[in-house]
Amino acid sequence: MLLKNEGLKIRIVSAPSEGLFRIQTEEYKKSVIPENVPVFGLTAGLSVTLQGLVGPKGKVWGLNSFGFSAPYKILDEKFGFTSENVYRQVRDYLAQYIR
Repeated sequence: MLLKNEGLKIRIVSAPSEGLFRIQTEEYKKSVIPENVPVFGLTAGLSVTLQGLVGPKGKVWGLNSFGFSAPYKILDEKFGFTSENVYRQVRDYLAQYIR
């Protein structure tokens, strides 16, 4: 909602199984994630899993390590998975495309 409040036209796609998404037809994948738009991938998992989905101009923000244990609210805060921080990450990424 924070990005829409700035007048940005955005699409949020949830891919609970990137593996299943990858085996779909190219036509379907391009209808969900078009090639000609900036793509910001967000994952609480390893960022490498989304790298091939965002394309060459895309950005993935996620974890590059694993094995931490704590309640999810504490981990979200520690690793920056808060609405305010994700908003800043996406806004900063999109700034290069908005002139």
